[in-house]
Amino acid sequence: MTPDAPLSHCRPIYLARLLPLYLAIFVGFVGYSLMITIFTPLVVNDVTLVATSSTGTRSIVLGILLSLYPAAQFLGAPRLGAWSDRFGRRRVLLVSLALSVVCYVGIGEALHAHLLWLLMAASFACGLCESNIVVAQSAITDIVPPSLRNRYFGYVYLASSSAYILGPIGGGLLANSGHVGWFGSDTPFWAVLLLLVATTAWVWWSFAETRRGADQRGSGPDAGGLTTFLRSLNDVRYRRYYVINGLIYLAIFGFFRSYPMYIEGRFQLGLADLSWLIAWVSVPIVLANLWITGFVSARYDVADIAFWSAIAVGIAMVAIVLPGSPSWLWTTLALTAMPLALCLPSLATMLSLAARDGEQGSVLGNNQSIQVGAEALSGLAAGLLATLDLRLPLVALGMVSIVAATLIARSPRRRMDAER
Repeated sequence: MTPDAPLSHCRPIYLARLLPLYLAIFVGFVGYSLMITIFTPLVVNDVTLVATSSTGTRSIVLGILLSLYPAAQFLGAPRLGAWSDRFGRRRVLLVSLALSVVCYVGIGEALHAHLLWLLMAASFACGLCESNIVVAQSAITDIVPPSLRNRYFGYVYLASSSAYILGPIGGGLLANSGHVGWFGSDTPFWAVLLLLVATTAWVWWSFAETRRGADQRGSGPDAGGLTTFLRSLNDVRYRRYYVINGLIYLAIFGFFRSYPMYIEGRFQLGLADLSWLIAWVSVPIVLANLWITGFVSARYDVADIAFWSAIAVGIAMVAIVLPGSPSWLWTTLALTAMPLALCLPSLATMLSLAARDGEQGSVLGNNQSIQVGAEALSGLAAGLLATLDLRLPLVALGMVSIVAATLIARSPRRRMDAER
């Protein structure tokens, strides 16, 4: 039997243990994709939610609203990561899922009553609770060997990108009162609430703890807060990873913020067509994470994958604004999404391989905080830049991705082998 045979034999076992976590990620991103899909036309066009005719003001309000969820994750991810190191992945995940149910009640009520302040508060609270993606990533590091880790991190983004297909399409249908008279902008979020309840029950029933020594090891009850996160940025072991990841996250997640605003503002396609385009972006990401990520990871260093995919993302983002016809969006958005799918798991894998076993939750929590902090910043920046020119956010963020790629190229290169 070859050395790789036991690992190959165990792959279905890893997937079976982690499947409830992937479902939790999927449902969380269904809800988040609905925020982008539903909130964008509401803020841009509906005076019942934002009572102003100023396009600039609406762009700023939209940027703030869409930044609240990731801003809350920026605060919550280090805390949940450190708590999962100390108290266990299962316990932290279940509490966060239960609280997320309450948050979606708030979002549904806010949309039903057209209350912007409640919508903002509920979105922020939801972001705090759904920082639990770091718990899933930490569980992967608990049980999956380094040689397979990039593949299983890829499945995290497969779950999230699949949600970006179902969420916009389902949201567009459930929010359309032309199909059923009582459908409205709040209906998709009530549907997510039901999915979330079922997911919480499945996690409680089937997910076994993966963290060894929970309640006995870890960084203590005060670990994982904002102070700890800021202090971690000075850790020379991880600082270059944090900087590179932060820049690429700024570009990639800024893309998800910018292109719906660009499409809606330039082409006025409406909710139905916008929903299909948002769903289409996720198709190449799903295809990449089903097969291409694992195929490439087995043959190339993760740093090389991150470099070339970041270059491709930057060039493709700029190309989106060049054609004057909306029909080209199907091509340019797909060309951006494919390398994006390769880049994201590579970033998480690079950092995970550099982290010590007892610090996986804290380090990945800090990285998740950087990710969503960059996401929140990109939302605000996109809203401000869009007041000058709708094309400017995509061009600027594409340049950021290319800058991040040059930093990867100039960093000390080490092969991320299974022996690490």
